[in-house]
Amino acid sequence: MAALSHRLRSFTRRFSSTRTTQRSGGGANTKVPILYTSPDIDSDPVTLQLFSWGRGASGQLGGGIEEIRMYPSPVANLLFRSDQSFSLAQTPGRIDADSSSFRIGISCGLFHSGLTIDGDLWIWGKGDGGRLGFGQENSVFVPNLNPLFEEHSIRCIALGGLHSVALTHQGDVFTW
Repeated sequence: MAALSHRLRSFTRRFSSTRTTQRSGGGANTKVPILYTSPDIDSDPVTLQLFSWGRGASGQLGGGIEEIRMYPSPVANLLFRSDQSFSLAQTPGRIDADSSSFRIGISCGLFHSGLTIDGDLWIWGKGDGGRLGFGQENSVFVPNLNPLFEEHSIRCIALGGLHSVALTHQGDVFTW
């Protein structure tokens, strides 16, 4: 497990960059958003990046537009302490930090994608049928924090073709 942790940390450092990471999309460069900054971050933070690629005709790639990406492109940055390391979690789709209080999870549906960061739900893609959980059907093409879950700490999410499910740390299940 130590070797896996080292490889993941090496992978993270090799493919991550600073807060001013640029991504291309639609011919213009835009900054990759920082979705999380560790509260006790030091002067030399580690950047963990979320990448996406494939057919994004519904905005589910998170790049800000409907597009097809042939190669991985950064969608979001997460900033951590330089001494913090990660290992694979027991729950599929989640990465746990060595300090058991920090959790990251991701799920991809047919038309939308979601990311949980320390209990918060970030979601984006096609909004038809309310699948993003914002209480309306508007599409969102970049990761957006879902304010309807502010009172609930999300443990994990599962996104399907036309629906979404969230499990809270208290054991409550939400479907939409």
